[in-house]
Amino acid sequence: MDDSCCKNTTVVTAGDRAYSWGVLLLAASMRKNGMPHPVVVGAMDWTDEMKRIVSSLGNVAIVDLPRSRQCVACQKPTMLASDAVKTDWSCWVDSDGVFVGDCGEWLEGTDADEVRIKRCSPPPPDFTPENLATWQRDVRRFLGNALEKSRYDTRVQSGVILIHKKWRPFLSRWAAQIGNVLPPDVGILMKKGSAYYQTDESVLSSLLCFDPEAPKVSETYKFDGKTDRGRFYAHFGYNPKPWQMWNTYALRWREEAFSTAEWLVGNGIVKSGEVPLPLRRSWWPFYRCIAPAAPWAWRAIKLRRKLFGK
Repeated sequence: MDDSCCKNTTVVTAGDRAYSWGVLLLAASMRKNGMPHPVVVGAMDWTDEMKRIVSSLGNVAIVDLPRSRQCVACQKPTMLASDAVKTDWSCWVDSDGVFVGDCGEWLEGTDADEVRIKRCSPPPPDFTPENLATWQRDVRRFLGNALEKSRYDTRVQSGVILIHKKWRPFLSRWAAQIGNVLPPDVGILMKKGSAYYQTDESVLSSLLCFDPEAPKVSETYKFDGKTDRGRFYAHFGYNPKPWQMWNTYALRWREEAFSTAEWLVGNGIVKSGEVPLPLRRSWWPFYRCIAPAAPWAWRAIKLRRKLFGK
């Protein structure tokens, strides 16, 4: 694609040490598919070696994030408005997924008044009148004003967010509202039924629905493959992640993950022995067999580490 358009959008992502391989796969999928866009990475508790490896992909800026008990996803608005972003547009992309094909065209902003983000369809179970009332109340309470009626009849998914720099004040409002309504030690999800069950994503939805100063949500999303089945963002979704262990949902993206890991080895970015076992084709039969039990196995591994530090 024409490099001139790539100078106008920066891809932004973040992750703690456990997600550093996810960030590497995401950035590598961009370079593998001919997407030379600048990348800004929020790195929490990364090793110097992993920073070097990701930076070696070229046109990558690493921003060290302070350790926090709060989920790294709550850094989305801060990262989108980071001083490290030098372009007119910034695009947050979750670090547990890869680009399939050259998605550079989808990264081109076309209307600065809109934010390109996916709307949930149909509305999810947590989009209830009670939760909408909570959103409206909290927007009015903490931000000073709220619309009388929600702009939208569903919430959004924040895995990919393309937004123009003119909305940096709105990003500051989103970051402030995260601090207002979410606990300082919140994980990726809150208690089911909570108005802010999807944490940062729910807070963003509340502002898009009720904040008078929020941008419009675009009618088209494009990153889900409905516009072009050969170009989209493949989101791995549930835990564990493919660099940790394969779950049954993520199996559909195994070829994309394997080929990206092989591209990294083939281009001398990492050595074959450094690739996590689940991302090696030779281990595929084993991980395919245990995939149905992977969520429970992964919970057991995390519990053991929490109890014994191993």
